[in-house]
Amino acid sequence: MGRKQKLLSQSKGNLTVLQQEAKYKAEFNAADGLPNLQKTPPKHLDSVAKNEYKRIINSLGNLPLRNLDRVELETYCSWYSIYKSESMKLQKIANQIPALEKNLEVAYEELQQAQLMDSTEMIKEAKINYGNANGWVEDAEFKRDRAISHLDKATKNIKGLASDLGLNVNSRMQMNMPKDEEKTNSLKGMFS
Repeated sequence: MGRKQKLLSQSKGNLTVLQQEAKYKAEFNAADGLPNLQKTPPKHLDSVAKNEYKRIINSLGNLPLRNLDRVELETYCSWYSIYKSESMKLQKIANQIPALEKNLEVAYEELQQAQLMDSTEMIKEAKINYGNANGWVEDAEFKRDRAISHLDKATKNIKGLASDLGLNVNSRMQMNMPKDEEKTNSLKGMFS
């Protein structure tokens, strides 16, 4: 698989006239020779992904995205939906953990009191309560860690796709960089 193509204006090497014309033609075909993206989101996307699709379609401006880029845009929107879903899960779990930890502390104190009273029945019940409380905390922490992992994966995919689609500042700036002045390779040009 070859490298990502650069726009003609971003090419730094000395290109022949034929190479320059080929790059120009490729840029033209990528921007103007293909059908535009559909304005309405595809039906298979969920509601969050559809809203993101609508937001992006209305903000594309002069970016050279066309119908061939639809799958990449749909994938971006799907990952955005996953990101939002995992973010809400993480927030919900994070809000539950302090209460679960407080229950664990209370169960531990009850276990200590039962051990001081030296009542076998009370100790047995306190150990069960403490074990349950500890399990709930561990379960919540596991869910939190899993949500963080999913969020991290979604974030990485979003960033990559956004860059490819020109949806972040750096990628838009690269697309619009002015062409560097031609460098003179002669000895006279180097010393003048």
